[in-house]
Amino acid sequence: MAGSIPLFAGHPAHDLLPIADFQAIVDAAWSKPDVVRLFNYGDEQGDARLIGFLARRLLEAEGLRVGRENLMIIGGATWGVNMLTQQLTAPDDVILVDSPSYRDALHIFRDQELEIRSVPIDSGGINIAALTETVHALVEAGKTPKFYYVVPNFQNPTGITLSRERRLAIIKLSRRFGFSIIEDDVYRDIRFVGELPASLYALAKGKNVFRLGTFSKTLAPGLRVGWLVADSEWIERFVGSGLLKMGGGANPFTAAVVADYCLSGRWEGHVAWLRDQYQRRCEVALAALRETMPDSVRWTRPRGGYFIWLTLPPNAHVDDLELAAKQERVYFASGKGFFVNPADGKRHLRISFSYVPLDDMRRGIGTLGELIKRLSR
Repeated sequence: MAGSIPLFAGHPAHDLLPIADFQAIVDAAWSKPDVVRLFNYGDEQGDARLIGFLARRLLEAEGLRVGRENLMIIGGATWGVNMLTQQLTAPDDVILVDSPSYRDALHIFRDQELEIRSVPIDSGGINIAALTETVHALVEAGKTPKFYYVVPNFQNPTGITLSRERRLAIIKLSRRFGFSIIEDDVYRDIRFVGELPASLYALAKGKNVFRLGTFSKTLAPGLRVGWLVADSEWIERFVGSGLLKMGGGANPFTAAVVADYCLSGRWEGHVAWLRDQYQRRCEVALAALRETMPDSVRWTRPRGGYFIWLTLPPNAHVDDLELAAKQERVYFASGKGFFVNPADGKRHLRISFSYVPLDDMRRGIGTLGELIKRLSR
């Protein structure tokens, strides 16, 4: 909407999309002798060249050795969450999530009629004592959870990163009680400073962890191309599913073009440039928060990703803020959508620094600050 400030938008700004470079890759594809492959059904596992590229990159970037048998191409990470949920669960099964957690994943879990148990998080990720207590109670009630779903790096919605110690504790619990881990690792490449802990998949040596990645955050969300890393037996099972058998793989046309883009060397340079761009946007957002928010408001300070999580003072309600902000044409993501029990989010909101221009971001955050001051009186 013209004139509005969509601080809720968790996707790349238009000026961060590599449209010209990608157009050059697509244009070049038409003159290749095998151009007809772009228009046919693909291999169920996905484009072999893209799988090979991803395997090499995981080795170079993380020291993670995976074979082609451990990788498959998927139609974006959310597509992967849906596929894994369908394959791993049945209605009324119990699963574990963070509190708060990614709201679109919660929608998928509700669609599958699962019983969702949430466990609180803090600045280091999930509370291990609370997780242990929850799992013990479920097992004693005859409800062993099927999996734990987590966004480990720069979490959506809070921007926090799960510590290495807690990753190891989660893996230990999962092995003891027999539940899987879905690692939705879509923001790992958008790291501003410092090093990240090894992935849950790496720490677990690939056992019973399903790790998702995507090009949506580092290339373009409209491409709908991502990947799954898992044990070879699971990859074989997923590749043999009815969805992929009938569909000829996930997005074969786009996956083939993305493979050309990555193999040209353009993607790595684009990712490095994106990190600088997002870091600057994050710094601008944090500075605006410091300058305009009342002392009673708290917020996270992410070191990567797209998001900042705000906690309102006790006498402010996110519904009132949302209504007042809409009058000023400023829009954010209410915290209520990120909790299994929406009422738990009544004092929280998520803002994104990935999409809006810097001046709009400053103005939007300033408007929110003034509104919170007014609502807190």
